[in-house]
Amino acid sequence: MPCSALERCVDEEHRHMRRLASYRKYRRSHLEVSRQKGRERMARLRAKQTEEQRQKHREAQQRYREKYRETIAHRARRALVKKNAAAGKETKLRPKARQYWSDIELMTSESESEGGDEW
Repeated sequence: MPCSALERCVDEEHRHMRRLASYRKYRRSHLEVSRQKGRERMARLRAKQTEEQRQKHREAQQRYREKYRETIAHRARRALVKKNAAAGKETKLRPKARQYWSDIELMTSESESEGGDEW
């Protein structure tokens, strides 16, 4: 007895869905395997990395932070001042920072009066 076109279509759809499901199952298990391998590789690397290497890295990070602490703080302050200025608020700065910003304002006002842009 021949099948109708609708039955054939439904059959194909079922086959397609089963195929998709098995593929997804395969992908999931494969991904899990590759993740596990990655975790094991990282664990091996960490075990291989000696404590003195870790210490060296920590010290290098510390040196970087010390070297750029002022720059980082300066960027943060500048961003805060800019944000508050955009919101129309006055930024309360510590005396040293206030001096710094007043110096900058003084320099920019001088350069504007001279007609120059650079300072």
